[in-house]
Amino acid sequence: MIRHALPFALILLAGCARSEQANFTPADNISGQEVERVRTPDSDEEELSLGQWRAGLQDEQTTLEFGPAGAPPLLSLRCDARRGTLIQRYGAAPAGDLPVMLITVGSETRRLDLASTAGAIPMLRATLAPTDVFRTVLSNAASPIIIRIGDSPPLVLPPSPLIGAYATGCANGENQRRADVEVIGNQIAPANDTAPVAD
Repeated sequence: MIRHALPFALILLAGCARSEQANFTPADNISGQEVERVRTPDSDEEELSLGQWRAGLQDEQTTLEFGPAGAPPLLSLRCDARRGTLIQRYGAAPAGDLPVMLITVGSETRRLDLASTAGAIPMLRATLAPTDVFRTVLSNAASPIIIRIGDSPPLVLPPSPLIGAYATGCANGENQRRADVEVIGNQIAPANDTAPVAD
């Protein structure tokens, strides 16, 4: 009797072993999918935002803009009155306290305070001083420039020699000349009208 029961016991054990192997296969696939989902945000940050660097104009001052062709910019650089470089992210400020702007180039990350500007085109603005060493990092970037503000999706910009040229122009006061000349011209013109030169 025991001899007849032994083959049946072996068959049952073999069946259990096979069913356990069948259960492990889907579990491995599920865990593999979970790993891929965890890695997705990193791959998103490596994907460049749609657009290109181009010259722009804001309040009669030249700017360097980034955005899709034929569409408003997503971000722009503008010189300030102290020859620093303003980094302007277009869009309304989030509710509550203003977050900070994190700019990452390779292994370097800089945290910058933000100010909100009102007007027809709302934007968040950070400032890089002309002597800030990160201005050189940004100007000489060879890898994507990642800009994060709060919980919003990151803006991943391609590096460009135009960034260094524009930031250097801000530090030298060159990018403000157009606006300065127009203002001076408007101030001088009335003076010449009221006090004509005698013949």
